[in-house]
Amino acid sequence: MNWGLTTDDDTFHRVDPNEALWTETVWMSWMVPERKLFGNFYPVFRPNVGVQFGGISIYDHTADVPWECPIYDMQWHLPIEKGLDLRDAQLPNGMYLRAVEPNRVFEFGFRSDELELDLRYEALMQPLMSGGESDLFSRGGHLDQPGHVTGRMKLLGEEVAVDCLAQRDRAWGPRRDNRQPRVAYVYGATSSTNAFLAVSAQKKGGTDNIFTGYYMNEGTWAKMVSGRREVDRDALGRVARVRIDGTDELGRSLHVEGETVSRLFITAYPSMVVINSLTRFVLNGEECWGEDQDAWSPRRGRDFKATLRTGA
Repeated sequence: MNWGLTTDDDTFHRVDPNEALWTETVWMSWMVPERKLFGNFYPVFRPNVGVQFGGISIYDHTADVPWECPIYDMQWHLPIEKGLDLRDAQLPNGMYLRAVEPNRVFEFGFRSDELELDLRYEALMQPLMSGGESDLFSRGGHLDQPGHVTGRMKLLGEEVAVDCLAQRDRAWGPRRDNRQPRVAYVYGATSSTNAFLAVSAQKKGGTDNIFTGYYMNEGTWAKMVSGRREVDRDALGRVARVRIDGTDELGRSLHVEGETVSRLFITAYPSMVVINSLTRFVLNGEECWGEDQDAWSPRRGRDFKATLRTGA
């Protein structure tokens, strides 16, 4: 099946030399739901300044801040190796990535004194391809794709098997600091025939409106075109429950509800604070594991927390 991608989409895309903060990312995820455990593989590259950053994080229900979660190995200002090809890459912070079958099958992993990670991702369905619609990746591109992730990790000395449905995304374009809107990225999958992604944005005091995503229902895939995300928060402002109601381009309605079971506050960029929450959804009557990513600028997050303290 031709998904509109080539092997070139698995490595660096053409860079605009006039954008100092041109950014390319690779994100792979995995989870062990019975342990309320979620993992992120996220190297970030800014080729015009020769810098790589990002890394590995693993969170569970025992902590929600980086310095207390099981694994948080995020690096800053590493050099990008000359001639680096993301289709077969060994990165200086211990991460590796290999494209086994273009756009469909990848191997990725990591080595440190606290974690050994060897995982294989196999795409479940076509990706959502987008780009150029926002300040985050104007004149660039973005793809989002669920997959079956299998393998093993040795986590703090313990062998843990991985066999889950998870998500990957790729992005390239000028990612300008200090322009982070309030956005959410919510997804889950039960199989290769049933999955969803809802990406939404919210203006100050406004509705959290879905502007893109996908819905795979009984094997038929379509883009999301409208809808809304609603959340219930706990006393600390963390997402406790999430509801998605939307419509895809075929006119089908999506309704999904979820309860978060663990979370991590993370600053992936200086201008972005994200509450990543492993979430148990119900999709078309089936248990469906995924994640709610609740992204803020630090200033907006600060102001929101202030309203919780004052009751305003």
